[in-house]
Amino acid sequence: MEKKLTICFAGGSRTVRAPEGMTLLEILRREKIRVAAPCGGHGACGKCRVILKDANGTRRVLACRTLLREDAELSVDSLQGGVVTQGFLPEPVPTSGRSGLGAAVDLGTTTIAVEIYDLSDGRLIGRQSAWNAQAAYGADVITRIQYTIDRPNGLGELQELVHEQIGDMIRSVGPDPEELQEILICGNTVMQHICAGLDPRGLASAPYAPVSLFTENQTGRILFAPCVASYVGGDITAGLLASGLHRKDGWSLFLDIGTNGEMALGGKDGFLCCAVASGPAFEGVGITCGMAGTEGAVSRVCWDGDGPEFETVGNAQAQGICGSGLIDLLAVLVRRGIVSATGRLLPPDLLPEKYDRLVGEDENGNGIFSLTPDKKIFLSARDVRQLQLAKAAVAAGIRVLLQTAGITADEVDSVVLAGGFGSFLDPAGAAAIGMLPAELEKKTVSLGNTSLSGARAALLDLDRRRELREIQAACRYLDLSSSELFMREYPEQMFFYEEEESEWN
Repeated sequence: MEKKLTICFAGGSRTVRAPEGMTLLEILRREKIRVAAPCGGHGACGKCRVILKDANGTRRVLACRTLLREDAELSVDSLQGGVVTQGFLPEPVPTSGRSGLGAAVDLGTTTIAVEIYDLSDGRLIGRQSAWNAQAAYGADVITRIQYTIDRPNGLGELQELVHEQIGDMIRSVGPDPEELQEILICGNTVMQHICAGLDPRGLASAPYAPVSLFTENQTGRILFAPCVASYVGGDITAGLLASGLHRKDGWSLFLDIGTNGEMALGGKDGFLCCAVASGPAFEGVGITCGMAGTEGAVSRVCWDGDGPEFETVGNAQAQGICGSGLIDLLAVLVRRGIVSATGRLLPPDLLPEKYDRLVGEDENGNGIFSLTPDKKIFLSARDVRQLQLAKAAVAAGIRVLLQTAGITADEVDSVVLAGGFGSFLDPAGAAAIGMLPAELEKKTVSLGNTSLSGARAALLDLDRRRELREIQAACRYLDLSSSELFMREYPEQMFFYEEEESEWN
């Protein structure tokens, strides 16, 4: 029997009918109302909380664990725009003799960004960015791969969802998607598989075999950037193209840190590449007060002498902490000895009295550090552990690349941080917690969304498109899943090493 559900979300409301017994998350997915469900709807993350009003009253519930039993009203915080995804580099020179419109697409796990160009003169028609609608199916690619395995038409559902979203984004700029001559898409290997309708299940377990690396000649309107391996995708080859590192002498390190930490070390003579499973902590997922880098997210933290001070995205009231803010906060706590070298967030009885108003305990006696006076935004001992695991994976990956290349961190000439997380990351904080070698702190620059910039360059300039394929061919992949060197480095990089007090504190 069907029941009536009125869904209230940012920008309006909608009344639908759905079968009794369907979960609220399934209904929201069906209605294409974008909500966060990092765990894929398995009740583990607690991020899909909604407000349900029915005959039993008004209460907050998990959408993935609540069945529709009677007519009801649902209030949900839907994922909207405001994603920081704009590219940065000098505009490429369009290849002469072309006409019509084309689209450059950065297909991220978390966000999607689209730019529409006139292919004849390189003129920007418009751009749009949004949360990836697949966020309701899991925060990471493994969860989404599992969805394609668990559901008979799971791959088709996710492919249709991303095609529809990209189409809607193009229409919001102006043209009909069918009018475009080319759509060039750069994303990680899994996201490109899903978008192309290729079975991604081989990427979920050893030997991590992709159906395609998109290196073959592609025909048709929709084109994909070439990938290096299962977890070094087209977003990285596009990023290397945009950064220009493939033309530089010496050694440069390229880092795109998110749910997967993808990195490349090299220059004009080629690159060593690898990927680490850093997890979604740097994107705020799995962190008690974590959130993405949108308005209201704490993105900068420092110590002013009396306690922590912070900045938020858009200078709005603090709503949570995004990845860069988490790194800064953790660096503050390590430098002040509130987090020990082993990663323990110390309880009040082990700290000086001056920290009493900031540090508390949960019901299990574990430490909690409050960032705001009302104690609504805080970092827990469990959160520190998640960040510790993530930073150790990145640090170990960097050290494996350096050791494999036979060089030290001192010999690295430059470091490029890519992606939304890299746009906000303070290298000093990253070095303070040991995620970056200290020798690289002063050599590090953030270049923003290099995937989108590379997609733009390859869309407009056919010579740059050939360069993209040459970069892919010049990359050598290190599989860390079977690397003894990585297995030795990873536990070593779990530690934090407190530094002496400095002006930064």
